[in-house]
Amino acid sequence: MIVTPETRDLETWNANLAFFADHFGGTAESIAVFPAFETDPYSGASPHPDTERSRAETLWRLASETPDILITSAAALAARIVSPGDVADAGCRLSLGSEFPPEQLMRKLVAAGYVREDPVTSIGQFSVRGGIIDVWPPDRELPVRLDFFGDELDSIRSFDPGTQLSTGKLNAVDLAPMRELVAEPDDLRLWAAEAEERFTSPELTRGLRDRLAFAEHGETFSGWEFLFPLIRPLRSGILDHLDKHVLLIDEPVAAEAAIAELHANTARHFAESLSSGQIGLRPDELFFDGERLREIIGRSPRLEMRALGVAAAATDEDHALPESGISASPLFLFPTAAIRDEAAIHAPPARQFNGDIKAFVSEFKNRTPSIVAATHGMAERIEEILREYSIDAPAGTVRVGSLTGGFSLADEGFDVVTEAEIFGNTIRPQAAVRSSRASGKRRVGAFISDFRDLKQGDYVVHIDHGIGRFDGLQTIASPAGEREFMLLVYADDAKLFVPVERLDLVSRYASGETASPTLDRLGGLGWQKTKAKAKRAMRDMADELLKLYAERKLVSGYAFSPDAPWQHEFEDAFPYELTPDQAKAIDDVKADMESPRPMDRLIVGDVGYGKTEVA
Repeated sequence: MIVTPETRDLETWNANLAFFADHFGGTAESIAVFPAFETDPYSGASPHPDTERSRAETLWRLASETPDILITSAAALAARIVSPGDVADAGCRLSLGSEFPPEQLMRKLVAAGYVREDPVTSIGQFSVRGGIIDVWPPDRELPVRLDFFGDELDSIRSFDPGTQLSTGKLNAVDLAPMRELVAEPDDLRLWAAEAEERFTSPELTRGLRDRLAFAEHGETFSGWEFLFPLIRPLRSGILDHLDKHVLLIDEPVAAEAAIAELHANTARHFAESLSSGQIGLRPDELFFDGERLREIIGRSPRLEMRALGVAAAATDEDHALPESGISASPLFLFPTAAIRDEAAIHAPPARQFNGDIKAFVSEFKNRTPSIVAATHGMAERIEEILREYSIDAPAGTVRVGSLTGGFSLADEGFDVVTEAEIFGNTIRPQAAVRSSRASGKRRVGAFISDFRDLKQGDYVVHIDHGIGRFDGLQTIASPAGEREFMLLVYADDAKLFVPVERLDLVSRYASGETASPTLDRLGGLGWQKTKAKAKRAMRDMADELLKLYAERKLVSGYAFSPDAPWQHEFEDAFPYELTPDQAKAIDDVKADMESPRPMDRLIVGDVGYGKTEVA
């Protein structure tokens, strides 16, 4: 299991590993991703549906099979989640001839996050027509049609959602849940009773009242996922869903900082929610504290991946946080003496040729790299260049795929170069390389022009390590030849060597203050905290908008009673025959009116197509 510092790193890892799996023996299906919820649990908002679906799909996969690689983030590692048993109960496997009452199956689908919609046209929907249930599970290319004879499943067929015609017969099908936390109406009513007993403070009455209106009707509400552990405590973590595994921590210093920031932010937001009269569960009910998380991680064999030049341990001062109610003891970082084996793998990034084809040809005159092109057209162009310069290129030298950057393993004689390094493209694959956080698509050429104006002693900022002092250039010999490095000096006279081809990681320090800045410490968390403050400022506005939207969603409206006999008499006396779309629109409006949730629906139709009849 790979643990990344940030959620945004997941796609980078996934894209790169999928490329190597597809091209060097393996399959991208052997890789699974488990993202963290990006939503503040005290904002009143629910997690993004795509994130919910991705997490639920991965947990379902872990319950039935073991991917070769699982990629997750530090925040997801720290979160409490449902147990493996809960995941198995959330979905179901149906086989021909098995018995499963259709009414019970419909309730199970709704509780698992499926939406009833006729016809089924997208993932997560189901429809019912007599003894036939159409459903589209999240892990299938096509939806399936379940034909029941009483309670017995008589046939299973896949079908085309466009034509609604069957495409093939199946012997069995897995109905994976659409969300990891499953709640049936009775569960929500039980939550309402428990919530009334727990949240008795007068200040919390307003925030509780709106939610109770939905829960007592057996309906979920915005943000219910972060409150439901009140009746179903979360005691498991993602590691509990794995059997034999090895942890690979990508940049443990940064991962440590991410969890420290998570704990501090969660405690702060919890306190703010209480002061503003909003209900919420304690942070330790949603996340593992530092001591418990350290114990969990300590049980796993572990590998740590660090950039060269970064210290292996951090002091207690680095982990000092505001009072949060959650322990912030180190999780990944251990004294150097506790590390049994270390291996320095020299894998510098590929050289930037920026369109200098002759330099590229000269570099690989005596060895042929693996070249990655984004398109087949670019692959053909590169193959023509190789032939033009009489470079021996065996089949498979040029591959089409997405890779965020090349690298060189000189000792193994293995080089990977992407078209971006060859031609100087500034557009990267969608999964952006980690070093691009600082400047997006800033061109290296423009930076080098600025770099030449630097003089020894100038202050600079490295995107991953913070403020340092430029101390000139140094040439260092290695088995691969001589290379030029930029020397940066940090606190305690620590030194960091940055290859000149990675100058996009470094920018000139700029500030309106005349005083000299304080140097950051390599391996410390000071720079991570500085970046966290900047993130917090940007998120404050987003939090306010989310809270406003959540409050609107939580307002309870008037729930009309179901149709009475006189309503049916009125409809039967209607002189025109309704079209299927008109009938569906009327049913949808009635369902909205019978719910305590305020209606937010617009009836749309061309002139003369029957909007007045619906009204």
